[in-house]
Amino acid sequence: MQALLEKPASTQVPKGLRGLAALSWFTQFVRDPVRCLWDAYREMGPLSYCGSVVPWKKREQKSVLALGPEYNRLVLGDIATYHTSAQTRGGPPNSALRRVRFGLTAMNGEKHRQQRQQVIGFFAKKAIDSYHDEIVAGTDRLLSSWPVERVIDMSLLVKKMMLHLSARILFGREHPGQSDRLGDMIGELFNLNWRLGVFLFPFNLHGTPMRRLLNHAEKMERELKSMIENRRRSPQPEKGDMLDLLIRCRDTSGGQMTDADLLGQATILFAASYETQANALTWTLFLLAQHPEVLANLCDELWHVLQWSAPGLEDIDRLPYLEAVLKESMRILPPVPFTIRIVSQETELGGIPLRPRDRVICSHFITHHLPELYEEPERFRPERWFSIDPNQYEYLPFSAGPRWCIGKNLAMAMMKVVLAQLVQKWRFTMAPDARIDRYVSVTMGPKHGMPMVLAAQDRRFELVPVTGNVHEMVDLKARRRQSVG
Repeated sequence: MQALLEKPASTQVPKGLRGLAALSWFTQFVRDPVRCLWDAYREMGPLSYCGSVVPWKKREQKSVLALGPEYNRLVLGDIATYHTSAQTRGGPPNSALRRVRFGLTAMNGEKHRQQRQQVIGFFAKKAIDSYHDEIVAGTDRLLSSWPVERVIDMSLLVKKMMLHLSARILFGREHPGQSDRLGDMIGELFNLNWRLGVFLFPFNLHGTPMRRLLNHAEKMERELKSMIENRRRSPQPEKGDMLDLLIRCRDTSGGQMTDADLLGQATILFAASYETQANALTWTLFLLAQHPEVLANLCDELWHVLQWSAPGLEDIDRLPYLEAVLKESMRILPPVPFTIRIVSQETELGGIPLRPRDRVICSHFITHHLPELYEEPERFRPERWFSIDPNQYEYLPFSAGPRWCIGKNLAMAMMKVVLAQLVQKWRFTMAPDARIDRYVSVTMGPKHGMPMVLAAQDRRFELVPVTGNVHEMVDLKARRRQSVG
């Protein structure tokens, strides 16, 4: 990725695009935001902006690219000035789309603080520890059903696994079929939301992408309401799962949490609990398959500590290389490559005057690939984590600042258990002639899936080269098959 190795242009006077150039850039950004962010950083430096791209705007609305750790700190650290953008992207104010997306990620100010405080206990260490046995048992059960000796889409298997595990933890009282159906609907909601037509033509007219998105949101809202009504008919006052906790918070909040809030929280917490983890694990398996020496080192640690058994709760902290593998994977291929904030009040950023409703885009991906922060940033080197300690604005796979992801510790615990069990049970190899391209909606995953072949773990690791634009993100210089025993 030569773009990030070159020194960016001077930004004493931030550069910007307007008119047709802005429209062209924005269209490309929706199609491939990672490449557009690379190009912008190389050509215009860490700070640049784009003017309005739609003619019906009453005034110019800037979209500012603020790339790198210092701008991450200025933007993500100032939640009073820079609000989350999740609630502003399309849909009539009273639509089901607005309601099912209005969870923590869409809230700002005091409402966000109050509701975050109400649910954060579900993600405390004591609570996470209590889920450990269920995660282990569920992982073992699901791994045992995976097909062997034929090409499979690993991204699909991992996604289904994380959906099942998240459903067990967050909606464990629900019938598995209903939880799975809800998870599929949530995933489709975010896919439809990231269509170019929704951004450029956000009107509720027959046959438009916006109409399809709104209709899908209404179906999903009905599904959620049915689940909530069933819980209220048979409440569990003491224990229960995340949905029970949300219902209790709603019923005891004195009006601070509304029914609409309850719908949004249930949607966002479920989506966040499996979509990002699924993509992070899929990329991790890909990187391990492309780096047999790293996979061999990981197997050595797992054998030394676990001796091919499931990890107990006390074992998790005894697997530092496992943690380094996951951290390095999320550095080089972060499941969320960028984030958008909306300006709430007049301000300026690096000399660019900003007004309410202007957008600011920060990038986890660009930050993680800066050579001044990470030596050989395109190299997958888990061992680097034994000698570096970046701050939260230099390494932010779970965002940074006051709005850092409250599910971070649960996500890491789940991914460690799943990866440890998967690596011990299966040897996974890329299918021949696989093309691996990125696809970005809310998260970044493989566009065409992750074709792999599974076999019983025998440590006969084989590197099978791949094609695709993944080579723009990761240095995969080896172009021949080789084995590492």
